[in-house]
Amino acid sequence: MYKFIDENGTFELKDAEKNSYLYFPICNDAGIMGSLTPTLGGDLMLDKNRFILEPTGVENLHNNRNSRNFWLKFEDGALRSATGNSVWQKAEIPGVGTVLRAGLLWHEVTNVIKYKEESLKVSIMDFAPAEDVKCEIMRVSVTNTGNKETGFEALAVENLYARSADNLRDHRHVTSLLHRIKTHEYGVTVKPTLSFDERGHLKNTTVYYVAGCEENGAAPERFYPTVMSVIGEGGDFERPFGLMKADGGVGAGESIEGVEAAGGLKFGKCRLAPGEKKEYIVFTGAETEAGDEESLFTQLIKAYGSSTLVEEALARNKAHWLKLAKAGLKGCDAVCENIGKAAGLSTSDARNYFLWVAAEPVLRRIFGCSFLPYHDYGKGGRGWRDLWQDCLALMLGDPSSVRDLLINNFAGVRADGTNATIIGKEPGEFIADRNGIARVWMDHGVWTWITMKLYVRLSGDEAILDTEQVYFKDRLAMRARGIDEEADSELSSEGRAATLLKDVKGKVYSGSLLEHMLIMHLTVACDVGEHGNMLLRGADWNDALDMADKRGESVAFTAAYVGNFREMADSLRKRGGRIRILKEVGELSEKLAAVCEEELLGVRDISAGVCGKHSILEEYCGKVKHCVSGIKTEIDAAEMADRLDIIAWAFTRHIREQEFIEADGFRWMNGYYDNEGKPAESIEDGRIMLTGAVFAIMSGVADRDDAEKMIKTADEFLFDGKSGGYRLNTRFAVEEYYARNLGRMFGFAYGSKENGAVFCHMAVMYAWALLSRGFEKEALKAVANLVKQSFDFEKSRVYPGIPEYFDINGRGMYPYLTGAASWMLLFLHSGATGTEIK
Repeated sequence: MYKFIDENGTFELKDAEKNSYLYFPICNDAGIMGSLTPTLGGDLMLDKNRFILEPTGVENLHNNRNSRNFWLKFEDGALRSATGNSVWQKAEIPGVGTVLRAGLLWHEVTNVIKYKEESLKVSIMDFAPAEDVKCEIMRVSVTNTGNKETGFEALAVENLYARSADNLRDHRHVTSLLHRIKTHEYGVTVKPTLSFDERGHLKNTTVYYVAGCEENGAAPERFYPTVMSVIGEGGDFERPFGLMKADGGVGAGESIEGVEAAGGLKFGKCRLAPGEKKEYIVFTGAETEAGDEESLFTQLIKAYGSSTLVEEALARNKAHWLKLAKAGLKGCDAVCENIGKAAGLSTSDARNYFLWVAAEPVLRRIFGCSFLPYHDYGKGGRGWRDLWQDCLALMLGDPSSVRDLLINNFAGVRADGTNATIIGKEPGEFIADRNGIARVWMDHGVWTWITMKLYVRLSGDEAILDTEQVYFKDRLAMRARGIDEEADSELSSEGRAATLLKDVKGKVYSGSLLEHMLIMHLTVACDVGEHGNMLLRGADWNDALDMADKRGESVAFTAAYVGNFREMADSLRKRGGRIRILKEVGELSEKLAAVCEEELLGVRDISAGVCGKHSILEEYCGKVKHCVSGIKTEIDAAEMADRLDIIAWAFTRHIREQEFIEADGFRWMNGYYDNEGKPAESIEDGRIMLTGAVFAIMSGVADRDDAEKMIKTADEFLFDGKSGGYRLNTRFAVEEYYARNLGRMFGFAYGSKENGAVFCHMAVMYAWALLSRGFEKEALKAVANLVKQSFDFEKSRVYPGIPEYFDINGRGMYPYLTGAASWMLLFLHSGATGTEIK
């Protein structure tokens, strides 16, 4: 069990290495990203194509031998690892335990090395500096805790992978032939001649390195720049024959080509009297267009090349991360204490725990949804949904800080209401999908309004809704059901300019942010299935509901859009005046409202309503397929509000009449239809999913009596106090059918990921929905159980923070990069201010 040891989130865990799958993030805003296990496994990278250390997934954490290591070579030639990663120490039963201390955002492991009569305490501190430096700093402190003077040589060894993650199994050897390795006064560099990856054969401009010095800035004496120089013939990284040789290593000024690289540094001989201490500093990183490699090391040594300089850099790092975390919790002390009390935590533990939750949105901004051992997929960056939900947390500290981000995000919206799915590194950068992959997530419009609503509420900046932004344009059209052939030639000839929507005169078109949101909502409201609900398409929030693209419907997010329509209508009435929007959008809203009004009056049944909406959508999308008219019209805000209300009421009545299900005193809302057009949920058959209830309650589609019965149903069918609270769904019988006809999630083992795990993101949104409707006790129950499970290390096996989910056994999975943290912070602020969420 870990324990907090101060008020800044610092925690301590003994024998941490005896827990599997543990890792800790290390990163900075300069672009360095990586992970550390208690024995310093894990990796380090700049991006998918530039891994400094070898890429690691979770199974590599206990399988790999080539972790970061720091060796002590005693005077008789015996080697011992400061991390415990040696065949000799692993053979000791039991081995000497470690003490791990970590904080925002630094990691220290202390081990005691005993060899014959020698006893040395070694502490290894790792962090990435807060400055614009792409490196990890390791400070190693060696203290003689024995009764006699001890002599040794210190050797730092790290694997220098120096290439793309693709090359882990694709041309691993061939890409090592590209390596150009050099030894310098302070370290080893690798600069491959080319980069072989999915982008092709490109000139490489990145220098990868391991460098170091002693506490007084003294350079290493020898270097081990290749894997073979470290391990020797027949050896490995935990039995490194190369390090055992008395005459091993090379000096500075050596060049080697075409082999696997290593960053091995051998420091001068050292003798320590009892109680005496010696420190070493190791730098691991990469720089692009670094120029002279010697000057790179000179700058590192000048900035961090002594114990004093490293201590100062560590203090800046701690202050930087603590400031970020505290900003996210400003004004939340009372609600943190209340949740902590409900979860069985002391006031101090609760405050410390939530500091880590507050740091998670910052981590996701840096890592995206990739680059940690469980997140061993993707290319980094964030998806459309992440852009908006991460802003939820960031704006709680300072709303003005995200204004430009929000405006930039709207540049990814297409005129047909869909959005770009390839998001660039720079704010507002969206990239044309030249492969024409036509996947549409039908929930994407929901998050735009939820986020903008909170921003306006916190900042009072209603003028942002009238701020204009461009639209994204690529070859996908007709809500990704068609292709704009005219766009192909433009994309190849005009580059970036071709990804901007133009009017009929060829001028880049811009519309208000309100117009962007209206388009995203109105078009999806026309894109309905045979049962009258909005089509699921590629998926909704639940990416694993991806097998019902023909006839699947998301009732859950139809309800979510209903809530947005109502709130947008309320907002427009309050602001009054007139709004200025594209003529085509005004016509779309008028025609859709007319169809919905006929549904409310009984003039159209479900089938006729569906046909009418499809006709409206096809007409509108045809008009904006390649360009727009550019003509803007003014509409009375109250008139637009009336249209949106009519749309909301039509869908509300439909859902309440057609999708609410009841049996044995339980009430629920069917949240989905599968690809055969069948309802997915049934109380009688025990098939229910939490998502539908969340958005039925949050949107107001469910009245108070409905909500009370849904809470009762969730408690009966979904709540599991031993695993952290509310599961995402019950076990569906005939999982193979649903895996083929609704989503891949049903192919997962039950209790894992989206198939029945306690999925923290949706569990927190459930709590938020309950709080918004005045069910404070029930909301507290949902959140407190998540916190309790996270904090119970014997069950969760995760460091402080909220993971993506808890599995069937209650173990925390996929920590640090979950959207649950943003919603948890939103929940904290809503509870702290006493503001009712509508």
